[in-house]
Amino acid sequence: MSWAPVALELGALALAVLVLAWDLAVPVKRPDARRLGLYILAGGGLSALLAASFTLPAAGSFGPAYVQDPLALIVKRVMLAAVLLAVVGLSPYARRRGVADRTGEAIVLLLFAAIGAMALVSAREWVTLFVAFELVSLPLYVLTALEKERRTSIEGAFKIFLFGSASAAVLLLGIALAVAASGTTFWTRAAWTPGDPVASLAIALILAGFGFKIAAFPFSLWVPDAYQGAPAPVVAFLSVAPKAAAVAALFRLASEVLLPAGVSAKTWLAVLAAASMVVGNLLALRQSDLKRLLAYSGIAQIGYVLAALAAGTSLSAGFALFFFLAYLLGNGGAFLVVAALEIAGEEPTLHGCRALIRRAPVLAGSLVVFLLSLGGIPFVLGFWGKLWVFLAAAQAGLWWLVALGAILAVVALYYYLDIVRHVLIVRDDAPAIATSPPLLATIVFAAVLLTIGGVVPGALAEPCLRAGEALFSPPRVTVSQSR
Repeated sequence: MSWAPVALELGALALAVLVLAWDLAVPVKRPDARRLGLYILAGGGLSALLAASFTLPAAGSFGPAYVQDPLALIVKRVMLAAVLLAVVGLSPYARRRGVADRTGEAIVLLLFAAIGAMALVSAREWVTLFVAFELVSLPLYVLTALEKERRTSIEGAFKIFLFGSASAAVLLLGIALAVAASGTTFWTRAAWTPGDPVASLAIALILAGFGFKIAAFPFSLWVPDAYQGAPAPVVAFLSVAPKAAAVAALFRLASEVLLPAGVSAKTWLAVLAAASMVVGNLLALRQSDLKRLLAYSGIAQIGYVLAALAAGTSLSAGFALFFFLAYLLGNGGAFLVVAALEIAGEEPTLHGCRALIRRAPVLAGSLVVFLLSLGGIPFVLGFWGKLWVFLAAAQAGLWWLVALGAILAVVALYYYLDIVRHVLIVRDDAPAIATSPPLLATIVFAAVLLTIGGVVPGALAEPCLRAGEALFSPPRVTVSQSR
């Protein structure tokens, strides 16, 4: 047993304790020093953990229930980067919105959610998986209600809690049936009976439980209200990190559970992918609130990833991972721009971003890059992510799903380019927008990475493809094993 597979989780836990200790130790009479210390601790600690992740071995296990492989390691880096984006945006946002005294708690909850997400992608045992699932969920319920004085915040928190509780119950029932069908909580040691109806029902319930976490339709009814009510920097984390961890965990289950059990979820996943793409894109067309628009857009985006998951190959796993790297920068950056608008006192709507090219040229240019990436316009990083998940689905014979996704990707351009129209073309005499330098620098950095990545996507794609190959290459347990 090695400690390396849990090094990032332990580092994030230690950082959370340090942040909490600082928040408790510094007197309330010194709020500026208190907040500055929190952001220095959190930002510096997350940057150090992100840098340290590149020195860790890509393979190892912390006992039979917990593993680290290239897929898990890349997803853990996504988690740390997502928390860092949220922390950078939270600093000016909390002051502007009057919740600066809750900053310490918010950072600690973000770190705990990230720890849960990292554990979710490394779990190889059902109880560990469920505990990690809940550790991701519980902090997000509180973070959604961070601005508890707002009615929309309370409403969003209630909906995410209600749907999260239901999904946890469904997931737990599925896990119970999986254990009953296999005879063990360690799925890599399971003895599956081919065609077992109990195993098939267990897999269906587990997929439904994960459907909430990845915000796939019809498990995504909570998403628009939760995104609208939560602080925009929190949504930058909420909209990316839990989805990336859950999808990576589903790929692990596909490799280590579905194939040994002889259960094919290809049709189920393809139907979920199609429904998510159709509903997400069509409902986004009528939105004027940027948070709700990006929420429905996120439902559609997860449909593209589910198309890769339906393919169930090492190639699709690598391309799905690459897709999330692009999605982290594009969607996370877009929500940071929304946060900048709210900090400036603007409503996060199409009207609020009018004439942004004159009022905040750098912010406007970055937002255009993010939207082009989300829309899959050549040659930004998001273009390659969408193209390659379609390629993986096509190689698995899902041509109808690829054709549907391509048509809906064109439909999506309408609402993305409508935002661009308001940013670049619509005229208005509204005053200029000032943005916090650290927040603006982070937004520009994300936009530059998306642009450079679109020119040389292979630099990011190759590690992701190797991670996908490593996930599907280990020998699997056969059904001939005795219990």
